Amino acid sequence: MSDITILRAGTLVSAHDQAAIPEGAVAVSGERIKAVGLYHELSKKYPNARTVGGERFLLIPGLINGHGHGRGLTDFQRGALDNTLESWLMDTRKYIPVSTYDDIAYSAARLLKSGVTTAMHNHILKDPSAYRQEFAEGLKAYSDAGMRVQFNPAIRNDNPFVYGDNKAFLAALPPTLMTILTTPPPPGSLSAADFIGAVSALHRQHQSPMCRIGFGPLAPQWCTNDLLLDIRKAADELNAPIHIHAVQSIFQKIYGLRFLGKTLIQHMNDIGFLGRGVVIGHCVWPTEKDIELLAKTGTAVTHHPSCNLRVRNGISPAYHMLQAGVTVGLGLDGKSINDDDDMIQEMKVCYLLHRLASLELHSPHMRARDVFKMTTENNATLLGLGQELGRLEPGRLADMVLLDYQKMCHPFVDPSNDPIDVLLYRGLGKHVHTVMVNGHIVVQDGKLLTIDEEAIASRLAEAASRPRTDNEKALVQTMDELERYVIRYYEGWAKKTTTEPFFMTNSRIDGLL
Repeated sequence: MSDITILRAGTLVSAHDQAAIPEGAVAVSGERIKAVGLYHELSKKYPNARTVGGERFLLIPGLINGHGHGRGLTDFQRGALDNTLESWLMDTRKYIPVSTYDDIAYSAARLLKSGVTTAMHNHILKDPSAYRQEFAEGLKAYSDAGMRVQFNPAIRNDNPFVYGDNKAFLAALPPTLMTILTTPPPPGSLSAADFIGAVSALHRQHQSPMCRIGFGPLAPQWCTNDLLLDIRKAADELNAPIHIHAVQSIFQKIYGLRFLGKTLIQHMNDIGFLGRGVVIGHCVWPTEKDIELLAKTGTAVTHHPSCNLRVRNGISPAYHMLQAGVTVGLGLDGKSINDDDDMIQEMKVCYLLHRLASLELHSPHMRARDVFKMTTENNATLLGLGQELGRLEPGRLADMVLLDYQKMCHPFVDPSNDPIDVLLYRGLGKHVHTVMVNGHIVVQDGKLLTIDEEAIASRLAEAASRPRTDNEKALVQTMDELERYVIRYYEGWAKKTTTEPFFMTNSRIDGLL
């Protein structure tokens, strides 16, 4: 019996810069790709190989989610209606607790079924005092699901309530609310002092081809300079990646300018934090000089179009960053356009969102192949796996996806259209038929083979729907009250800066010159 598996397709696209191959195939041995070429040639070369797929399929590299938090139940499902980021965050603290394992496993199941073979998971703790258990459950969830993961625990130790003078903010609150908000965390909670050691221990225990351990400082406004520099030093010593959120909202941009006298990108550069191995999530509000700094330092970015629409951040100048030489990937951030973690739809949103008018006919713009590169090779690069994933080539890890191209094209699509254009115009997660991760088939005929997602879904539903305890009801009231003061704190901030957008969307004046 041969140890070779051949994945066969009527159309093969092995990488963003490669032409489609009719009747193409990929031969896999163990966890690696052995050969890529025409099916009739590979079938002769490996006559005893097992064949998966057929003429009706499109075969592509495994998709990669460049930024996520492993939310099996979405924020919307748990009651946090989308709104402006800084006020919406209060609602995310009201959740009834659910199992970390179930939450992440269900997220992994959805991702795999939409063709995602690898994900960056930035783990925000539900219970800081149980961080060891949460890390263990999260890593086990990805392992059981059969998904490759970069696991970056999150940390914050600054500006807990607002960007700026938190002491003054707290002092202006009613005494009862201030007392509640200043209650110390439970003993044994993960702190900035313990963070490097905790992540280093995970790195020793779990670093493997299927799991990379990295650092996830939440944002420059939420971490002190000392913490950021300690993380950068430890990451360099471990050759571990860093993923951080930055300039996600206009309020974060204004915070940097008002309180630091510079943009947050410039600030991170000035303290020596930026550079290769650092990835910035969102990056909606960079300046042109910020983009130059990102390109110069080799700092990468993940773009989250649906999330930024849903929490009203704006539209990241992702295309401008790509044009400037910044490596830009694509991430779902748990807020896909249909609230279902469909990576193919996220690619579509990215593609369409960056077709905004330039006011010139046939001007340069983001193309389907650019988005495909962002989701495959660029995401692989910014996860530190650029030599292993993102392309179907001999020697690389065997992560790939077969999609039902016949259904995607039904009843007719002009054959002159590029299959990647077809994928972004007509593709959906439901067209994913077979998913291979590390040489193992984990999705077949659209069904997940590794874990019982319906049993997990039932447990999540049961846990999330129970009545709130008295303490949980009190927490909801506290967060509602805090949100009112937070909204008041930021009133008028946007009037303290001028804007000149990267994009032209419309005009409110006559304006004829």
